Amino acid sequence: MSIRMPYRVPRKLLYLAILLPILVPLSVSAQREPFGPFAVRDQFPVKLLFLSLRPDAAPLLPDGSLRLSTQFAYSNTYAVTSPVGDPTRAATYYQAAPLTEYRLSVDTETLRITFDLGWRIDDRWQIGLEFPLMVQMGGFLDSTIEGFHGLFNLSNGGRENTPRNDYGVYVARNARFWISEQQPPPVRIGDTVVRLKSPIVEAGGRFPSVSVLTAVKLPTGSFDHLSGSGSLDLQLALLVSQRIGASVVLHYNLARTKLGTPDQHVGFPVKSAIISQMFAFEYIASDRLSVIGQILGNTSPFPKGMLGPLDRTAYEINAGIKYVMKEDLRLEVGLIENVSQFQNTPDVGVHARLELTL
Repeated sequence: MSIRMPYRVPRKLLYLAILLPILVPLSVSAQREPFGPFAVRDQFPVKLLFLSLRPDAAPLLPDGSLRLSTQFAYSNTYAVTSPVGDPTRAATYYQAAPLTEYRLSVDTETLRITFDLGWRIDDRWQIGLEFPLMVQMGGFLDSTIEGFHGLFNLSNGGRENTPRNDYGVYVARNARFWISEQQPPPVRIGDTVVRLKSPIVEAGGRFPSVSVLTAVKLPTGSFDHLSGSGSLDLQLALLVSQRIGASVVLHYNLARTKLGTPDQHVGFPVKSAIISQMFAFEYIASDRLSVIGQILGNTSPFPKGMLGPLDRTAYEINAGIKYVMKEDLRLEVGLIENVSQFQNTPDVGVHARLELTL
C-alpha cells in the first residue's frame, strides 16, 4: 500500500528549505568584521630600544575614520647569559667568556604605555602615530613566577639565586658596558613611530587582503634611560589577512627593519637589519567578541656569537580576547608567554588596550 502526497513539493523549494538553515547563519556571520591581531611588539627591554614589528591586519580603517588607542603592556624579564657572573663588574663577568662575546643580565619589570592614532585619510592611505611612555622597576611578580615554575617542575634559570623584585639591566662586550643600569630610571618618553599603510589587494571571500606598511622610528627617546636607541629606524612590512569560512580569519605579517646606528655604539656592533614575522588565528565568536592566538618572531639585532642568546631569534605567544563594549569602543586583554628558552624574551607579560573609533 502506498501513500500519495496531496501535492508535489517543487525541487527548488526543497533545496531552499534544506539550505536555508545553513545560508542564513552564514550570511549573518559574514557581516562580522575581523578585529585583527594584537598590536603588541616584542617587550624585551634591550630590543625595545629598536623598532620592531607591531602586528596589524591587512584591511584599513573605514573611509574617513579616526581611531584613538591607549595600550598598557606589562612584562617580567629575568635573563642571564652563561656562565653566570657578577654583572656589575665587567672584568669578573668575562672570566669564563670570550671578550668578543656579548654578555647580558636583565632583571626587571617593564610597563610600556602607548598612545596610538590611526587615520584613514582617503581611499589608498592610512597614517598612524605611536607615542610611548616607558617605566622600568623591580616589580612584584618574581615570587609568583617562581611558584608557577615550581608547580610544574620548571627551571627558574637562576632566578632563585638573585634578590626577588630586584632591578638591573647590563649588556657588556670586550669587558666594557654598553648598558649598565642599577637603578630604575624615571618615567620617560620612548621613540615616536610614524606609520603609513596602503592596500595592495582589497579582496574578500576566497582571496586574501594584502597591504603594505612603512614605519619610521624617530629618536625622541633616550639611550641613557633605555627608552630609545638614539637613531632612526626604518621598516617595510607586508600584511596579509585571509578569511576561512564565516568565523575564522588568519593574519600574517612579514617585516624588514633597517636599524640606524645607536648611541654609544663604539665597540658594540648591531646588525644592519632585523626580520620579523607574525601569524595569528582569529575566531570571531560574535559581532562583539573575537578570540585571538598569535605567535611573534623577531631575529636579533646583535651579530652571531658563541654564547647565544642575544643573537638568536626570539618567539612569543600571545592569547586573549577583543570585545566591543560600545559601538565605537573596543577593549582587548591578553597574556604573553615566551616560547624560546634562550634568555632573550620576557618570561611573562600581560596587556590591555582601549580603542575608540570616531
